[in-house]
Amino acid sequence: MANKVPSKGTALLMEISAVYTAMPQLKSLGIAGEASETYDSTTLDGGTFKTHEPTGYSETATITAEVFRDPDDTVQAAFKALIATPVKTNFKVTYADTTPLSEIYVGSGFGFDTSAAPSDGLSASLSIKTTGAPS
Repeated sequence: MANKVPSKGTALLMEISAVYTAMPQLKSLGIAGEASETYDSTTLDGGTFKTHEPTGYSETATITAEVFRDPDDTVQAAFKALIATPVKTNFKVTYADTTPLSEIYVGSGFGFDTSAAPSDGLSASLSIKTTGAPS
């Protein structure tokens, strides 16, 4: 029987100087886009429905996160530095299950957007385009 795992306790960690350091003030986390690639194999003499075949490649995930923005935080500053000087960097996602499960992704592209609104604290949206298979 499958267990329901709470979101509370889920963490996004960035490898800084060979140490995984948690991204502070994490509000939400998403990992999307992983998919096996296919090509359209429909033939003119085929049936009504299109057909697709696997190419053997898979698209990697993009990790998105929302955080409360702290301009003085060293982890957020280290992440922002990757935009000006992109370097492949490991990111670990740890879930709050009983084991707990961790998945490591290699980030190769980075984005950071800051927003301020009267109804919310200073916030930032992070994006990490991954490369290769997660481990």
